Amino acid sequence: MENMNATPMANRFTIGIFGRRNAGKSSLINALTGQNIAVTSEVAGTTTDPVYKAMELLPIGPVVFIDTAGIDDIGELGKLRVEKTYEVLRKCNLALVVIDVESGITKFEMEFVEQLLKRKIPCVSVLNQCDKRMPGTDELEKLRQNLKTPLVCASCRSGMGIDDIKNQIIINSNSEDAEPSLVADLIHPGDIAVLVTPIDKSAPKGRLILPQQQTIRDIIDCDAMAVITKENQLKATLQNLSKAPAIVITDSQAF
Repeated sequence: MENMNATPMANRFTIGIFGRRNAGKSSLINALTGQNIAVTSEVAGTTTDPVYKAMELLPIGPVVFIDTAGIDDIGELGKLRVEKTYEVLRKCNLALVVIDVESGITKFEMEFVEQLLKRKIPCVSVLNQCDKRMPGTDELEKLRQNLKTPLVCASCRSGMGIDDIKNQIIINSNSEDAEPSLVADLIHPGDIAVLVTPIDKSAPKGRLILPQQQTIRDIIDCDAMAVITKENQLKATLQNLSKAPAIVITDSQAF
Protein backbone atom coordinates (compact mmCIF):
# COMPACT_ATOMS: atom_id res chain seq x y z
CA MET A 1 0.00 0.00 0.00
CA GLU A 2 1.32 3.42 -0.90
CA ASN A 3 2.35 5.44 2.12
CA MET A 4 -0.27 8.12 2.80
CA ASN A 5 2.53 10.58 3.54
CA ALA A 6 3.52 10.39 -0.14
CA THR A 7 0.31 12.21 -1.10
CA PRO A 8 1.20 15.83 -2.00
CA MET A 9 -0.27 18.51 0.30
CA ALA A 10 -2.03 20.11 -2.68
CA ASN A 11 -3.98 16.87 -3.29
CA ARG A 12 -5.24 16.52 0.29
CA PHE A 13 -8.59 17.63 1.66
CA THR A 14 -7.63 20.67 3.76
CA ILE A 15 -9.27 21.48 7.10
CA GLY A 16 -8.45 24.78 8.77
CA ILE A 17 -8.93 25.28 12.51
CA PHE A 18 -9.78 28.84 13.52
CA GLY A 19 -10.88 30.78 16.58
CA ARG A 20 -9.83 33.31 19.18
CA ARG A 21 -6.67 32.93 21.23
CA ASN A 22 -6.94 30.22 23.89
CA ALA A 23 -10.23 28.92 22.52
CA GLY A 24 -8.69 25.45 22.22
CA LYS A 25 -7.64 25.31 18.56
CA SER A 26 -4.33 23.55 19.21
CA SER A 27 -5.99 21.19 21.68
CA LEU A 28 -8.58 20.34 19.02
CA ILE A 29 -6.01 19.47 16.37
CA ASN A 30 -4.23 17.26 18.92
CA ALA A 31 -7.51 15.54 19.81
CA LEU A 32 -8.49 15.00 16.16
CA THR A 33 -5.10 13.56 15.20
CA GLY A 34 -4.49 11.68 18.44
CA GLN A 35 -1.03 13.23 18.63
CA ASN A 36 0.63 16.19 20.33
CA ILE A 37 1.13 18.08 17.08
CA ALA A 38 0.46 21.62 18.25
CA VAL A 39 1.88 23.26 21.38
CA THR A 40 -0.81 24.09 23.93
CA SER A 41 -0.57 26.60 26.76
CA GLU A 42 -2.68 28.69 29.09
CA VAL A 43 -0.86 31.72 27.65
CA ALA A 44 -2.88 33.33 24.85
CA GLY A 45 -1.19 33.53 21.46
CA THR A 46 0.99 30.41 21.70
CA THR A 47 0.37 29.56 18.04
CA THR A 48 2.03 32.23 15.90
CA ASP A 49 2.33 30.60 12.47
CA PRO A 50 0.06 28.05 10.76
CA VAL A 51 0.90 24.45 11.76
CA TYR A 52 0.24 21.72 9.17
CA LYS A 53 -0.47 18.07 10.01
CA ALA A 54 -1.08 15.45 7.31
CA MET A 55 -3.01 12.32 8.20
CA GLU A 56 -5.61 9.83 6.93
CA LEU A 57 -9.29 10.34 7.75
CA LEU A 58 -11.60 7.67 6.38
CA PRO A 59 -13.65 7.66 4.24
CA ILE A 60 -12.24 10.97 2.92
CA GLY A 61 -8.68 9.68 2.63
CA PRO A 62 -5.58 11.90 2.89
CA VAL A 63 -6.30 15.18 4.69
CA VAL A 64 -4.27 18.00 6.19
CA PHE A 65 -5.23 19.95 9.30
CA ILE A 66 -4.01 23.55 9.67
CA ASP A 67 -3.78 25.08 13.14
CA THR A 68 -3.81 28.89 13.05
CA ALA A 69 -3.15 31.93 15.21
CA GLY A 70 -6.04 33.61 17.03
CA ILE A 71 -8.39 35.75 14.98
CA ASP A 72 -8.41 38.25 17.86
CA ASP A 73 -4.62 38.68 18.09
CA ILE A 74 -3.45 42.19 18.95
CA GLY A 75 -0.52 44.53 18.30
CA GLU A 76 1.52 44.94 15.14
CA LEU A 77 2.77 41.36 15.17
CA GLY A 78 -0.70 40.14 16.09
CA LYS A 79 -2.14 41.92 13.06
CA LEU A 80 0.37 40.11 10.82
CA ARG A 81 -0.55 36.78 12.42
CA VAL A 82 -4.26 37.45 11.80
CA GLU A 83 -3.46 38.20 8.15
CA LYS A 84 -1.66 34.86 7.89
CA THR A 85 -4.69 33.17 9.42
CA TYR A 86 -6.98 34.70 6.80
CA GLU A 87 -4.53 33.68 4.06
CA VAL A 88 -5.04 30.05 5.12
CA LEU A 89 -8.66 30.34 3.94
CA ARG A 90 -7.45 30.23 0.34
CA LYS A 91 -6.27 26.66 0.95
CA CYS A 92 -9.24 25.37 2.94
CA ASN A 93 -11.91 22.93 1.80
CA LEU A 94 -13.52 23.07 5.26
CA ALA A 95 -13.20 25.31 8.33
CA LEU A 96 -13.64 24.41 12.00
CA VAL A 97 -14.34 27.46 14.15
CA VAL A 98 -13.55 26.81 17.82
CA ILE A 99 -15.55 28.77 20.42
CA ASP A 100 -14.99 28.73 24.17
CA VAL A 101 -18.25 27.86 25.90
CA GLU A 102 -17.62 30.31 28.76
CA SER A 103 -17.03 33.42 26.63
CA GLY A 104 -19.47 32.45 23.87
CA ILE A 105 -19.54 34.01 20.42
CA THR A 106 -18.16 37.49 19.83
CA LYS A 107 -17.76 39.83 16.89
CA PHE A 108 -14.58 37.96 15.94
CA GLU A 109 -16.39 34.68 15.32
CA MET A 110 -19.33 36.42 13.65
CA GLU A 111 -17.11 38.36 11.24
CA PHE A 112 -15.00 35.29 10.50
CA VAL A 113 -18.01 33.07 9.78
CA GLU A 114 -19.39 35.81 7.51
CA GLN A 115 -16.15 35.61 5.54
CA LEU A 116 -16.50 31.84 5.27
CA LEU A 117 -20.06 32.13 4.02
CA LYS A 118 -19.04 34.84 1.56
CA ARG A 119 -16.25 32.63 0.20
CA LYS A 120 -18.57 29.59 0.20
CA ILE A 121 -16.25 27.58 2.44
CA PRO A 122 -18.14 24.89 4.42
CA CYS A 123 -17.90 25.49 8.16
CA VAL A 124 -18.56 23.61 11.40
CA SER A 125 -18.57 25.46 14.74
CA VAL A 126 -17.08 23.64 17.73
CA LEU A 127 -18.23 24.73 21.20
CA ASN A 128 -15.25 23.72 23.35
CA GLN A 129 -15.01 22.89 27.07
CA CYS A 130 -18.60 21.72 27.30
CA ASP A 131 -17.48 19.32 30.03
CA LYS A 132 -17.34 22.40 32.27
CA ARG A 133 -20.77 23.71 31.31
CA MET A 134 -23.27 22.17 28.94
CA PRO A 135 -25.49 24.84 27.33
CA GLY A 136 -29.22 24.37 27.40
CA THR A 137 -31.33 23.60 24.32
CA ASP A 138 -32.46 27.22 23.85
CA GLU A 139 -28.91 28.56 24.13
CA LEU A 140 -27.61 26.03 21.58
CA GLU A 141 -30.38 26.86 19.14
CA LYS A 142 -29.63 30.59 19.46
CA LEU A 143 -25.94 29.91 18.79
CA ARG A 144 -26.80 27.89 15.67
CA GLN A 145 -29.06 30.63 14.36
CA ASN A 146 -26.45 33.33 14.95
CA LEU A 147 -23.60 31.39 13.39
CA LYS A 148 -25.64 29.78 10.59
CA THR A 149 -23.43 26.70 10.78
CA PRO A 150 -23.62 23.17 12.21
CA LEU A 151 -22.63 23.25 15.90
CA VAL A 152 -20.92 20.48 17.90
CA CYS A 153 -20.52 20.48 21.69
CA ALA A 154 -17.12 19.11 22.61
CA SER A 155 -14.28 18.95 25.10
CA CYS A 156 -10.78 18.55 23.75
CA ARG A 157 -9.59 17.70 27.27
CA SER A 158 -11.98 14.79 27.90
CA GLY A 159 -12.50 13.72 24.28
CA MET A 160 -16.21 14.51 24.42
CA GLY A 161 -17.67 15.19 20.97
CA ILE A 162 -14.46 14.49 19.01
CA ASP A 163 -16.10 11.66 17.06
CA ASP A 164 -19.04 13.97 16.33
CA ILE A 165 -16.62 16.55 14.90
CA LYS A 166 -15.02 13.88 12.69
CA ASN A 167 -18.48 12.87 11.46
CA GLN A 168 -19.28 16.50 10.64
CA ILE A 169 -16.02 16.77 8.71
CA ILE A 170 -17.02 13.70 6.68
CA ILE A 171 -20.58 14.96 6.13
CA ASN A 172 -19.39 18.38 5.00
CA SER A 173 -16.39 17.19 3.03
CA ASN A 174 -18.07 16.37 -0.29
CA SER A 175 -14.77 14.61 -0.88
CA GLU A 176 -15.51 13.81 -4.51
CA ASP A 177 -15.73 17.56 -5.20
CA ALA A 178 -12.98 18.63 -2.82
CA GLU A 179 -10.44 19.48 -5.48
CA PRO A 180 -11.42 22.19 -7.95
CA SER A 181 -11.70 20.94 -11.51
CA LEU A 182 -9.07 22.04 -14.01
CA VAL A 183 -11.13 22.01 -17.22
CA ALA A 184 -14.67 20.86 -16.33
CA ASP A 185 -16.13 24.31 -16.97
CA LEU A 186 -14.49 24.44 -20.42
CA ILE A 187 -15.47 21.09 -21.96
CA HIS A 188 -18.48 18.80 -22.24
CA PRO A 189 -18.95 15.01 -22.50
CA GLY A 190 -17.80 13.79 -25.91
CA ASP A 191 -15.55 16.79 -26.55
CA ILE A 192 -11.99 16.40 -27.73
CA ALA A 193 -9.26 18.10 -25.75
CA VAL A 194 -5.82 18.23 -27.34
CA LEU A 195 -2.89 18.39 -24.95
CA VAL A 196 0.33 19.72 -26.45
CA THR A 197 2.81 18.00 -24.16
CA PRO A 198 6.48 18.83 -24.46
CA ILE A 199 8.64 16.16 -22.88
CA ASP A 200 10.16 17.54 -19.71
CA LYS A 201 13.78 16.42 -19.56
CA SER A 202 13.69 16.64 -15.78
CA ALA A 203 10.83 14.12 -15.58
CA PRO A 204 11.74 10.42 -15.08
CA LYS A 205 11.89 8.49 -18.35
CA GLY A 206 8.56 6.97 -19.31
CA ARG A 207 6.50 9.26 -17.07
CA LEU A 208 4.46 12.44 -17.42
CA ILE A 209 4.84 15.24 -14.91
CA LEU A 210 2.08 15.66 -12.30
CA PRO A 211 0.20 18.62 -13.92
CA GLN A 212 -0.07 16.64 -17.16
CA GLN A 213 -1.39 13.60 -15.29
CA GLN A 214 -3.93 15.71 -13.41
CA THR A 215 -5.20 17.38 -16.59
CA ILE A 216 -5.63 14.05 -18.40
CA ARG A 217 -7.53 12.62 -15.42
CA ASP A 218 -9.77 15.69 -15.25
CA ILE A 219 -10.65 15.38 -18.95
CA ILE A 220 -11.49 11.70 -18.54
CA ASP A 221 -13.63 12.43 -15.47
CA CYS A 222 -15.62 14.86 -17.67
CA ASP A 223 -16.34 12.01 -20.14
CA ALA A 224 -14.36 13.89 -22.76
CA MET A 225 -11.49 12.55 -24.89
CA ALA A 226 -7.86 13.49 -24.35
CA VAL A 227 -5.54 13.54 -27.36
CA ILE A 228 -1.89 13.96 -26.41
CA THR A 229 0.70 15.16 -28.89
CA LYS A 230 4.15 16.78 -28.95
CA GLU A 231 4.52 20.40 -30.00
CA ASN A 232 6.11 19.49 -33.36
CA GLN A 233 3.19 17.18 -34.21
CA LEU A 234 0.28 19.50 -33.44
CA LYS A 235 -0.52 20.38 -37.06
CA ALA A 236 -0.65 16.71 -38.10
CA THR A 237 -2.73 15.85 -35.05
CA LEU A 238 -5.36 18.49 -35.84
CA GLN A 239 -5.52 17.37 -39.49
CA ASN A 240 -6.20 13.78 -38.43
CA LEU A 241 -9.07 14.58 -36.08
CA SER A 242 -12.59 13.91 -37.35
CA LYS A 243 -13.83 17.12 -35.69
CA ALA A 244 -12.27 20.24 -34.27
CA PRO A 245 -11.20 20.01 -30.63
CA ALA A 246 -13.14 21.92 -28.00
CA ILE A 247 -9.88 23.08 -26.49
CA VAL A 248 -6.14 22.91 -27.05
CA ILE A 249 -4.08 23.03 -23.86
CA THR A 250 -0.39 23.83 -24.01
CA ASP A 251 2.32 25.70 -22.17
CA SER A 252 3.96 29.00 -23.00
CA GLN A 253 7.05 27.42 -24.55
CA ALA A 254 5.06 25.28 -26.98
CA PHE A 255 2.69 28.18 -27.75
